[in-house]
Amino acid sequence: METQTPEASDLPRYLLSAGARLGYEGSRVCEVQTRDADRDVMTETKQTALELALASADEAFRAGRMEAALVALGEARALGASVRQTARQEALALTALGRHGQAVSALRPLLKAAPKNYDYLNLHGVMLKRAGRLAEAREVLQQAVRLKPGAVAAWQNLGNVLEALGEIAGAAKAFRKGIGVAPTSAELWRLHGRALAALGQIPEALESARKAHALAPDDAEIAALLIDLLQRAGFDDEARTLAEGLRTKAPETPGFTVIEARRAFRAGDSARALELLEALIARDPGHLEGNLLLAHVLGDGDRAGANAAYARAVAAHPDSLVALNRWIDSLARSRYGSEVEHLENAYAQAKRLMGRFPDRLHEAARALRTVLMRVLDEERFAMTGTLDRLLPRWLAEGTHSAVHYELGQVQTLDDRLKLVEWHRDWGRKASAGIRPVWETSLHAAFPAPPLATGRKLRIGFMSSDLRNHPVSYFALPLLEGYDRARVEVFCYSFYERPPDRVQQHIAKRVTAFRHWPKRPNQQVAEGIAADNLDMLFELGGSTAMNKLMVMAHRPARIGASWLGYPHSAGLEQIDMILTDPYLRPDDPRLLIERPFEMPESWVAMSRMFGAHEIAEGTPEARKGHLTFGTANNPYKFTPACLDAWAAVLRAVPGSRFVFLRPEAGAVSFIANSRAAFAKRDVDPARLDFIGVRGDHMRHYNEIDIALDSLPHVGGTTTCEALWMGVPTVSLVGPGFPERLSYSNLSNAGLGDLAVFSVADYVATAAALAEDRARREALRQGLRGQIRANPLGQPERFTTAFYDLARKVASE
Repeated sequence: METQTPEASDLPRYLLSAGARLGYEGSRVCEVQTRDADRDVMTETKQTALELALASADEAFRAGRMEAALVALGEARALGASVRQTARQEALALTALGRHGQAVSALRPLLKAAPKNYDYLNLHGVMLKRAGRLAEAREVLQQAVRLKPGAVAAWQNLGNVLEALGEIAGAAKAFRKGIGVAPTSAELWRLHGRALAALGQIPEALESARKAHALAPDDAEIAALLIDLLQRAGFDDEARTLAEGLRTKAPETPGFTVIEARRAFRAGDSARALELLEALIARDPGHLEGNLLLAHVLGDGDRAGANAAYARAVAAHPDSLVALNRWIDSLARSRYGSEVEHLENAYAQAKRLMGRFPDRLHEAARALRTVLMRVLDEERFAMTGTLDRLLPRWLAEGTHSAVHYELGQVQTLDDRLKLVEWHRDWGRKASAGIRPVWETSLHAAFPAPPLATGRKLRIGFMSSDLRNHPVSYFALPLLEGYDRARVEVFCYSFYERPPDRVQQHIAKRVTAFRHWPKRPNQQVAEGIAADNLDMLFELGGSTAMNKLMVMAHRPARIGASWLGYPHSAGLEQIDMILTDPYLRPDDPRLLIERPFEMPESWVAMSRMFGAHEIAEGTPEARKGHLTFGTANNPYKFTPACLDAWAAVLRAVPGSRFVFLRPEAGAVSFIANSRAAFAKRDVDPARLDFIGVRGDHMRHYNEIDIALDSLPHVGGTTTCEALWMGVPTVSLVGPGFPERLSYSNLSNAGLGDLAVFSVADYVATAAALAEDRARREALRQGLRGQIRANPLGQPERFTTAFYDLARKVASE
């Protein structure tokens, strides 16, 4: 409701309240009691009220009571305060409360009155940046520096915006311009060094960081940057000496303890990092940076401990978006205890963050979107922004893992091409300044003699998922069935928990199994290079406990990608990606790497799929109704996917749909799923939910027909469904992640179930629902059909793989 100017009769009461708030006597004001008071007295009284309101706002603002300041400013405006008197302070109060969009709006009257005022433009640019409107912020701050090139603030703010946009070279130039104005600004030298480091210009970045440290030797942020750059440049002894010296100089300064712990962790000494951090937390349980780093060091190896650290940080710092955001992300990753309880907690904290920081959702979008996808909250998911807005920010942050869950958020060919270019840009940015390991390490091996000399082919597989994990379902044939007279196989894992029986089995079957948890990338690359590989296949992408960036060091003569990331990863040091005739996109622009193209199938099903019992008959025959279903990950459940599933249910009256997922045990997922189908004209009572992880195969006996997600399809889940006699209907799209099931179905003799339009998807599902005879035959006969086709012939796949690898390595 708008605040109106008070009537004359209201002034005494208003002034009494204003005076009381400020502790004023108010005795003279109390004498103004009558409506027919002299006009001059009333004018003077109103002016006094205005002054009191402005004073009240100023006092509240200085005390950090921003809500009270906003109330007082509203009262001042009601009394006739000018825009010039209130707008700036109102904007600052709003942004302090995290209401950055409102802060931008509050500044508009000032800018309208003085569009070329440097101070207003600079402040406007800052507010726009905080609101996530980076392109607008850039334009405004460029105006500011043109108006006043000798003022340092706008140069610094412009550099920050350009950095957030991923325009790192421009950011470095802006910071350098600022240094020209203020050469003794340690902060500008720090920002300049950080930007140069992002460009891969490590020697130059180190020079700027040294200058910053010389100007501010006790600044923890500057020291942290300098130590990081020293480690990246190979000056480990100097980094250790500096970190230990800072902590010795000021042992009671927690920030220096955090710096030393971070240095130790990056050097591969996790035990020392934990020792320092646990001692710090014992002294100061709520220390923000200490808890955040402790949680990071513990990671997936001790997710419960990580969650406890994040919870302490949030409890002690409830206004820290960073702490809350990281806690949400950690809860969403938690598999110990009750996964559903962790997910519900993550969802509750996500809603808390969205309510507390409505103008900063872009800063937490990755974690928020992951959780909101998993509980199928379409409305809140849409509030987090679009890919067009988020991708530049993730590029600037170097956040690769966020995009894994976004591969299905595409609609047009242009969307798909932009996603490929994002990966290419990320790869160039992330690998800038990283030199091939043979140029940087004394331990790197010399080039091997040609294969024509008769030596064995040396192949490596790098993944933390070489254990009881879907990656091993497909990799196992290559790790068991290779010809030991002609091939040597090396495995590299960073799994942070004790080896399970599958990992132990693999370790016995390969030439060497290197288990290097928490080892830094450079050391991993050096270790791999010492094995002198012909080809190294990266199988993990940016998933948990994997080390995609090792590939940037070129630890093998040829780098390749397979299984872990269903898209071009982005690193141009990865030369090839494993494909087949069905999986390879028709448009070559949709891949960065060269195809390592298998003649038939990109995978073969190993014995790890097991001998799970298939129930007699079909679920329809047992229950009296047909059941569609999915076991795919909810991050693949796009609006288009839900639309298609709803259309299938509408086309097959009386049918039901079951979600076979861990999330299906969560009350939030159930409620949101029902709402999603209800708004698509499907009775939510037709939905069923089976919440399970790990023991899900037997539940395929409850599904007649699996409906693939779209546009990002399943892969492992498609193979699982087929193995259990459940035919899967899939939509084939242009991009790599849209064609996995096309390959699986085609290589299982079911290519007709892979279709190329949504209309055909719905029609094919409806026709298969009518074809009871085919479904009954597939239920008991599909395993035999798979074994008669490439998907079910691992020996055939293994021979073709190593023959192709030898050919590629010989070229």
